[in-house]
Amino acid sequence: MHSMTVTRWLAAAGALMLSSLATAQVRISEIHYDNTGADVGEAIEVSAPAGTDLTGWSIVLYNGSNGASYDTDPLPTPVPATCGARGVVVLNYPANGIQNGSPDAIALVNGTTVVEFISYEGVFAATNGPAAGLTSVDIGATQNGTEAVGMSLQRDVAGVWTAGTSTFGACNDDGVEPPDPEVASVTVSPPSVTVAVGSSVSLSASALDASSAPIAGVPFSWNSSNPVVATVSGTGVVTALAEGDTVVSATAPNNIAGTSAIHVTAVTQPPVTDFHINEIHYDNLGTDAGEAVEIEGPAGSSVAGFSIVLYNGNGGIPYGAPQMLSGNLPTSCTDRGVAFVTYPQDGLQNGAPDGIALLNASGQVLDFISYEGSLTALGGPAVGLTAADILASQTNAPVDTSLQRLSTGIWDSVLSSFGACNPESPVPPTNTILITGRTASDAPLPVGYEDQIFGQLRSPGGVTIPSTFTWVSETPAIATIGQNGVFRALAAGTAIFRATAADGTTSTISLPTHVGEESTTAQYGNNTEFGEPLDSDSSDDIIVRRREFTSSYSPVRNSPNWVAYAIDATHFGSLDRCDCFTMDPELPSSLPQISTDDYTGSGAIAGYGIDRGHLARSFDRTSASLDNARSFLFTNIIPQASDQNQGPWAQFENYLGDFARLQNREVYVITGVAGNKGSLKNLGVVTIPTHTWKVALILPRDTGLAELRDYRDVQAVAVIMPNDPGVRNVPWQDYLRTIDEVETLSGYDVLALLPDAIETAVESNTQPPIAAISGPAGSIEEGSSITLNASGSLDPNGSVVSYEWDFGDGTTASGVAVTHGYAQDGVYHARVTVTDNDGLAGSAVFAVIVTNVAPVVGAVPGGNVNVGAAYTVAGTFADPGADAWTATVDWGDGSVPSTASLATMAFSLTHTYTTPGAFTVTVTIADDDASTSSTHTVLVAQPAPGLAQAIPLIDQLVAQNKIPRAVGTLFKAQIVAAQRLIARGNNPAAVVILRALVVQLDLLVRLRQVTAADVAPLRSLLVQTIGSLGG
Repeated sequence: MHSMTVTRWLAAAGALMLSSLATAQVRISEIHYDNTGADVGEAIEVSAPAGTDLTGWSIVLYNGSNGASYDTDPLPTPVPATCGARGVVVLNYPANGIQNGSPDAIALVNGTTVVEFISYEGVFAATNGPAAGLTSVDIGATQNGTEAVGMSLQRDVAGVWTAGTSTFGACNDDGVEPPDPEVASVTVSPPSVTVAVGSSVSLSASALDASSAPIAGVPFSWNSSNPVVATVSGTGVVTALAEGDTVVSATAPNNIAGTSAIHVTAVTQPPVTDFHINEIHYDNLGTDAGEAVEIEGPAGSSVAGFSIVLYNGNGGIPYGAPQMLSGNLPTSCTDRGVAFVTYPQDGLQNGAPDGIALLNASGQVLDFISYEGSLTALGGPAVGLTAADILASQTNAPVDTSLQRLSTGIWDSVLSSFGACNPESPVPPTNTILITGRTASDAPLPVGYEDQIFGQLRSPGGVTIPSTFTWVSETPAIATIGQNGVFRALAAGTAIFRATAADGTTSTISLPTHVGEESTTAQYGNNTEFGEPLDSDSSDDIIVRRREFTSSYSPVRNSPNWVAYAIDATHFGSLDRCDCFTMDPELPSSLPQISTDDYTGSGAIAGYGIDRGHLARSFDRTSASLDNARSFLFTNIIPQASDQNQGPWAQFENYLGDFARLQNREVYVITGVAGNKGSLKNLGVVTIPTHTWKVALILPRDTGLAELRDYRDVQAVAVIMPNDPGVRNVPWQDYLRTIDEVETLSGYDVLALLPDAIETAVESNTQPPIAAISGPAGSIEEGSSITLNASGSLDPNGSVVSYEWDFGDGTTASGVAVTHGYAQDGVYHARVTVTDNDGLAGSAVFAVIVTNVAPVVGAVPGGNVNVGAAYTVAGTFADPGADAWTATVDWGDGSVPSTASLATMAFSLTHTYTTPGAFTVTVTIADDDASTSSTHTVLVAQPAPGLAQAIPLIDQLVAQNKIPRAVGTLFKAQIVAAQRLIARGNNPAAVVILRALVVQLDLLVRLRQVTAADVAPLRSLLVQTIGSLGG
């Protein structure tokens, strides 16, 4: 574990106490860490001036229970113009990604400088990381787990935090910055301190306003009242020079000051005891492993309650939790015994300096040592004591070595022996072999994959001795190894390899292997969804399709021509890099079998660094071990200049990966090589390209080819980079090119499946026209017209030359403005497609809402009919829509209503009544959405009683002088005769008489003695009666 240097600590403290720009301009502006149920939408927002470059900035999360950091994430960059002159960037976290406090904290860090260190639900001091030694500032607002999803804590422009509905991605602290408050008081921390001669301590000053609220960004001048005893630097670092007392003051610009009392004492060592710290291991080559501390004392002695306390040389205070001992010391060697405790990776800091104290059960310090320098404890159980420097250190030491106290009291670096007594005297020096390339703490090598290890013969003085090595696998069933140090995992377990130098010196290394696992959470799709790149010669394209990427491998280059893959947030995880470069087993076995050794040493021959460069980035495949391992297959690896790979290429990879990892976007990438500048080691096997290229399409999450409608639905970015040294510090943006230029260089058509209009715009950066439609708001009724206008359409780099309309109802038109009528109700999407002078097209849609108009039924007159006679209802109706209509007649007599489907706006339905009476007839006309009705009354009578009504009608014609009285008397006689026949059941005879009477009426009309209107009531009654009698 690496401790923070004094310089870094002071820089961090200075950022909180002295910086006026960073604190005021870049700040944490919104957080969400807790809600009811499972935490959802956890995020942190940072506000800054628009355009701010946040490269190197990060958010570090701190655990209030132990003061240690638990997560670090880089900030997206640059800051967009979200709200005028300011903007925000957002980091999204998984469920429970941000701890729920009581308390916890967040540090905003620029490089290694802490700009803000805020906490929620309390305050605490950080024990590691960039904020080590700093005390957090409580924001004064909390989330207690009862809040609804969608709430957050937000900071306004005045710096006040409140709870509200989340606005991540939008500004909540913009506006006029409040005026700087007046300093009313200054506090110096700690207010008093005791320090030994020759030691230093850092003080911090805080300015408060009249309400005792802290003021950020206040500069202080520092002064010691007795510089003979102790001096103070301009950043508050006190250096003790002689025994005595002094007062150190920190003064704000308005002469308000605070003080700290400094007491300087002589150096004090812990008492000499029979217990001491005996062996330690804190640093080694690669990731720290096997960290431990051993103590020694009289055999059989009880160490119950003894503890080991670790000290941070930066500040002289303890860090981490004390390690407790128990039981009795065993008889490890004669009359002495040892016991040891282990620590996790980075559990022991790496010095410059750091220390370790051994305490007995009463808390008395029995031993206090330091490494990589001396330190005086300024806090904890060893306060006031100065540690004894062991004058030995570890820097990139072999994993299996430690620092041990020999019987002479001298500390030396030898093979670790935790749990056993140390040598009585230094071991005679011999040559040793340092094996590098992979360590036991690296991720286990997956079965079927390869890596390479190297031997280095070293003299006792650490000088490298040239030598050849013989490699042997002592576990051939688990892994094999070649004489170039390339080894392959065959089964899960621990592989042991032995290296023997030419002088006979030998050493082994043990490395873990395992069976790789595929991710169950990563969501992979079609890597070539936008088209599989094609060129004019497919003979050098061997296509290999995997979940993680699709590759075209060249048997000429012996490396890929191109690789296509997608990136989304599910592809990222916590897996370490595999570092297992291996020939892809999907390739034909007849091809040269490339191994990592083909690249080893190639840079020295070429005269510049050459990396095994990934086309699909390894970090984008970290959700499971096999997903990551496959990114190391040589179908994904090219010879890449180190300066390019670790410079602008890495910058561009970060830029694209952050869209998927941090901004919930989908990124499709096609990347490859071009040109030939020789081969690795000049062997003519693996071609070194002159250029690398990459095309990326950035879309919303879970969006693909099927969802693209317009070139504005996708953001396209393309680069061409020279595969040369000397470009490490060149911004990737300097290599931006069009996709057309990439296709010209590579010879590949990379986005063949994009719709032509979108492909043309995306690949050439020639923008198609932007269509726009204006029209009336609201809705129109069916049968009416609407006027639509596309004159608002524009072309960014040309002119619109045509307008074509599709009204959504099967009809079309041309022109800038059009008028169209809709015959039927519904929602129609009228689309205009505009074409510019480049032949590119754009379209827009206008939703036309057409409402229904109910049909209107004309009046239907009433009527009379005898029982058994057919009664017909007929009429018309009006409807402006082209609907399908249905006529329904309810005859009012309880019978089943009659219905009829209508093709025209007219109806006619017939019904026979079986009982007499007055019935209300209801005619209803319905279209597909609405209906209207009309009613009238029909009188139904029995034939004979009904015929009696004829006599009054005849009398009325006589009284009106329409017919002579004699004719009337004749007509009535015929009526009476018919009634008598009906009464006797002789209906046919009655029908003959009544028909004769109808003929006589018609004759009178033809002779113009009466009009048809005069006799119409009588004639209608006779006809109805005839019909009811079956005549």
